[in-house]
Amino acid sequence: MRAKSRGARFLVAVTVGAWLAAPAVTIRAAQGQPAPSRVAVTDYDMQKAGTPASLSEGELRGKKLFVQRCSLCHDLLGQPATSTVGPWVDGETVKARGEAAVRDKIKNGSRRMPGFQYTFDTPDIDRIVSYLKTVTPDQKPKPPRQLEVPID
Repeated sequence: MRAKSRGARFLVAVTVGAWLAAPAVTIRAAQGQPAPSRVAVTDYDMQKAGTPASLSEGELRGKKLFVQRCSLCHDLLGQPATSTVGPWVDGETVKARGEAAVRDKIKNGSRRMPGFQYTFDTPDIDRIVSYLKTVTPDQKPKPPRQLEVPID
C-alpha cells in the first residue's frame, strides 16, 4: 500500500514538473530559439565487455574490487569522458612502480587518490594487484565512438 502511495506521489510530482516547464519551452519556441536537444549514442563493444576473462578466482575477485572502487577514476571501460582523474593502470604500471609501491598507493592513497586502508584488507589489496598484473597495455580502452543525433 505504501509503495502505491509513493508511486502516485512520484507520478504527480513528474506531471506537475512537466506542466510547470511547458511555458518555458513555449516561450523559447516563440522567441525563435531552437531547443538545444541532442542525444549522444555511445557504441560500446558489449561482446568484449561481456566476455569472461580467463582469470583465477583471486584475480577475478581483484577485478570485481577494482571495478567497484577504482574504475571510476582509472577508467576500465573507456567511458566517453574527455579525461580521467587517475592514470590507466596495467601490468606494466605494476612492474614499473613495483608491487610494494602499488600496494602502498592503494592502502594509503595520495593527494589525488583516497587511501583504502579502511575499505580493503591486505588480501583484498593483494587480489587487486594480482588482477592488475593480468591487464595488458592493449586492453586500454579507446574512447567509444559517439554519434550525435538531433531530436526534432
